[in-house]
Amino acid sequence: MSRGLMTARARFLYFRRFLSVGIVVVITASAAYSQTDTLKTAKSDTSGIPLRYLVRPVEYSGTLTTEPSYSIPDSTIMWSDYTYAGELLQKIPGSFLANMYQPGAPSELYFDGLGSGYTKYLMDGVEMNEPTTSTMNLYHIPLEFVRDVQYIDAVRAPIYSFNATGGLVNFQTHLYSEPVPYSKVRHLEEPYNYLITDGVFSQNIGYNTNIDLGFEHQTTDGRFVDSRYDGVNIRGKVRYSIDSTRQITATEVYYRTKGGMTGGMLPYNVTQDIFNPAFANLARSQSANLTYLQHHLQVAYSQCDPKDSTNVFTATAFFDYYNFQFGDSHLSYFLTNLSRRYGLSIRGSEDFVGTTLNYGADAVRDESYYNTYAGIPSQDRLSVYGDEEFSLFHFVRAGVFGRGDLVNHRFYPALGASFGLGNDVLWVEAGGNVSWHLPSMSQKYFVTQDFTGNPGLIAENDKIVQVKATLNLGRSFSLFVKPYARMINDPIFYKTDYTNQPTYPAISVVNLNKRDIYGVDGSARLTLWKFTLDGNLNYIYEKDDGQEVFTLPKVYASGRLYYRNILFDGHLDLKVGLRGIFVTTFMGDSFYPQAVVYYPSELDEFGPSGSTDFFVRGHIGDAIVYLTIFNITGENYVLAPIYPALDNSFCIGINWQFLN
Repeated sequence: MSRGLMTARARFLYFRRFLSVGIVVVITASAAYSQTDTLKTAKSDTSGIPLRYLVRPVEYSGTLTTEPSYSIPDSTIMWSDYTYAGELLQKIPGSFLANMYQPGAPSELYFDGLGSGYTKYLMDGVEMNEPTTSTMNLYHIPLEFVRDVQYIDAVRAPIYSFNATGGLVNFQTHLYSEPVPYSKVRHLEEPYNYLITDGVFSQNIGYNTNIDLGFEHQTTDGRFVDSRYDGVNIRGKVRYSIDSTRQITATEVYYRTKGGMTGGMLPYNVTQDIFNPAFANLARSQSANLTYLQHHLQVAYSQCDPKDSTNVFTATAFFDYYNFQFGDSHLSYFLTNLSRRYGLSIRGSEDFVGTTLNYGADAVRDESYYNTYAGIPSQDRLSVYGDEEFSLFHFVRAGVFGRGDLVNHRFYPALGASFGLGNDVLWVEAGGNVSWHLPSMSQKYFVTQDFTGNPGLIAENDKIVQVKATLNLGRSFSLFVKPYARMINDPIFYKTDYTNQPTYPAISVVNLNKRDIYGVDGSARLTLWKFTLDGNLNYIYEKDDGQEVFTLPKVYASGRLYYRNILFDGHLDLKVGLRGIFVTTFMGDSFYPQAVVYYPSELDEFGPSGSTDFFVRGHIGDAIVYLTIFNITGENYVLAPIYPALDNSFCIGINWQFLN
């Protein structure tokens, strides 16, 4: 055979191979593009395409349990114009957001009466709360990075995470599989020159590797004196699929924020006259500045049973670095706190005949290795948990669960159980637990005004019982009701003294004798033709050492009434409506920026009050366009006492995705 013929044959074989790969890529891209889900990502079902040409993600990587108390899917996130994760989480029954209405400021999110120090926030199953304060600024969770949100209420939350006696939120990030480049851009503009710009890019590189990159920038001039803000979020994820059941994922998330961020009024001057324009000059500080930096790195190995996707095992090594700095020349001091967390987390789920076992173990070290005012010892923890669910006759389900935490050589157990009866139409479940909540390192060593702390603080003992009932009548009507009772022995409490400090109140942190919280969470949805009415209603009653308190409103209601229809031969998916909130009288918590904590204001009562917003959402092709007019009636109200809510104003935005 001649050399030329061999060369021609080689070229033909090369061309045929190239053509085959090209056809596969085109088919894969077409299949991906034709998906009807919001993200249009390629699915794990290869539909006959050889596996080597399409990454198959483990869909349940990072999942805590397949049956959370509440979940927020990606389709809901994409349809929202929420500025940050705190506003999104208000969808969860029993939640209350003490919104400071100042971009970037760490608003306080309560679940059934307990604030952020009692709620744990996880990303793909790994804790994100800052080690020293045990708090989380929800502006640092970019919504474009989130595939869905799992919420686990207070009965099971302490089992799945240490100190999560109030609740547990797990942000599961996207697992893209993109044979062709995928990108998405989000831009949102709100009052006071507040801008959010977020970009996402995803691409398969090779047969079994995907890279996912994202960037977000938030900036505002601020509505108060010295309340400017500038925040950057950069994240990246690389996923390598060993085969169809195993994968390795490396994730890095970087946050950097800086600004004044001390907006609002002087706390000792807060009265009902806070809405008088003359109070605008009573800003908390003329010169304060606050900067924050975090690196969150995790490397995870995941595998699943291809015959049963609920059988999953994940092992994650993680490292977090935090740099928090607060300075104020008016108060003549500068605070720096450097902390880090690292460790290993193992989680798994196994299905047996009629039972499901969720299990896990953690080895974690929390360090505050430098603080300007206090020497803070490190904290070592070894944990193990198990949650066994039993299903009988398709209408009975029971569960028993337990956890043990060995913290600095002291053991803290948690135990609970639940029993449910019903079906997809009507379901009733009762449950309860006993657990412990340890004081944060900031509460023990430097949270007080003179930075002396209270090393004598002891752990709270928490008991809760609740009943949940759900009714689902297809797509037309659903109802959820959850009465609960919580009893806490030795609760940790912030006491304030406004007479000793002219600018910020003096704070001491102590153990009270007893705290009792009783409440009812409810939510409902009614759909008639193209109209939908949905909302949440929370009632809460709290007593501390026998005295009724009004930190939160007894009644908090929120809801939406909207019209949704597909118009112009399917080219426009339109949603237009009203949303509103209502709160009864309350005193609320105020923000203490030096230590990033909330404390009882004990100054003046606000409410009853509320507001109404008008919104329009339009899904046009691959773009979703937002328009919201805030507080259309111009009502005066607060959700955190020092921070008046927004006046009548508006926001516009667009979320545009591309699949090239």
